[in-house]
Amino acid sequence: MARLFAHHPEALDSTLRVLEATRGFSLDQLRHEYPDEILEPGRTPQQTFARRMAEAAAERWPRGVPEDIQARIDHELQLIAQLGYAPYFLTVHEVVRFARDKGILCQGRGSAANSTCCYVLGITAVDPAKHDLLFERFVSASRGEPPDIDVDFEHERREEVIQSIYQRYGRHRAAIAGTVIRYRARSAIRE
Repeated sequence: MARLFAHHPEALDSTLRVLEATRGFSLDQLRHEYPDEILEPGRTPQQTFARRMAEAAAERWPRGVPEDIQARIDHELQLIAQLGYAPYFLTVHEVVRFARDKGILCQGRGSAANSTCCYVLGITAVDPAKHDLLFERFVSASRGEPPDIDVDFEHERREEVIQSIYQRYGRHRAAIAGTVIRYRARSAIRE
């Protein structure tokens, strides 16, 4: 390496400083950190989530939540509590709620459609009364990480959503992640 970086000896020194600074660190020490702004005063994330679920369910079913739907909600709330995912669901709900309040079209998709909680909160549109949803396809205790909730926002107004996230949580606490797919001949034909 000294030969390869002969014109930049400071690069080797910097590499050793980085190595020393990360000694004892392991990636499994990283934890998700969610904003406190999503919580109702004096409530835990799970209490806030359960309350929002109850309010949204009462709004969706003003004559009472059907028994089978309530059983699904209870099951999901229990697993979400067990895995500590309430802050994640609340964060996604906050973003969707902002978009809906501003009249920005948005729709949750993918495996999140297997969640009755996502339907009740208006994140997805798959009615659990009409479909046999499998929540464990979406949230799994064995996976060890929060589920993937994909939400699409209308193209013309997506920037409003992005800016609201930066404004509410600060640019130092929010980031955009992108995926770039490179199609080669075989995958292009398959697609």
